[in-house]
Amino acid sequence: MMHKTDWHKTLANPDGYASNWDWCVEHSEYHFDDSIQDQPGDWFDILGTFQGDWTEERNRLVAETTPINWATRKFYGDVDIESPMLEQEEYDILQGGGKPKELILTNMNDGWETYPTLYAMMDYFGLEVSGVEGAKKRGHVQLTGQMFNRHIDKLWDRCPDDPERVARITVMLDDWQPGQFYMYGNLVYSNWKAGEVHIFDWPNVPHCTANTSNTPRAVLQVTGLKTDRTREILKNTNKDRVFKIA
Repeated sequence: MMHKTDWHKTLANPDGYASNWDWCVEHSEYHFDDSIQDQPGDWFDILGTFQGDWTEERNRLVAETTPINWATRKFYGDVDIESPMLEQEEYDILQGGGKPKELILTNMNDGWETYPTLYAMMDYFGLEVSGVEGAKKRGHVQLTGQMFNRHIDKLWDRCPDDPERVARITVMLDDWQPGQFYMYGNLVYSNWKAGEVHIFDWPNVPHCTANTSNTPRAVLQVTGLKTDRTREILKNTNKDRVFKIA
């Protein structure tokens, strides 16, 4: 990616903000200029593509995921711990006339004991897991009508002393279908192929996803700290690069 982030900025106290969006924009280095057309490589990169057959595991993943909203996305509602900025996150949905508790973002799963191929795909990049609960390996299955509203990620707490090490990588499990989209900045990312892997500029770029197709959209997401292996892969990003798993 072209942009070089200032990783040493001081983060403002979120208690002074009614809006999660406003807090994130305050700390983002994105241009927020719609007259500039973002391009691949500006704010996200395609790292390469996995080859293989994960159809059976993908189909089980779709069936075994759990619907989540902003309040339950970290802990599935199983514990009483809330996202530190949940009030501000839900405020933004209310401002658009939405109902935060009813807005289903996606379906998730993070149990991988019976998914050896999918686990190997996420483990391929050598990311170390930080100490933040729920920030490891996840499946995101977006069903028809689900959408993750526009936001900027807040991963600073994954490694406060060196946030540059934090990375979030996504693996597409299916070929793109019309009606499915990711948006990075003002670029709509579509027409992906099964196995395609991408990484994005998490502290800066606004992004959102939606599925208006009649087909579940299944992806893997792994969040962790870069290692030497990760950095070696990131030095050689190429859409035509092939990743092979045993």
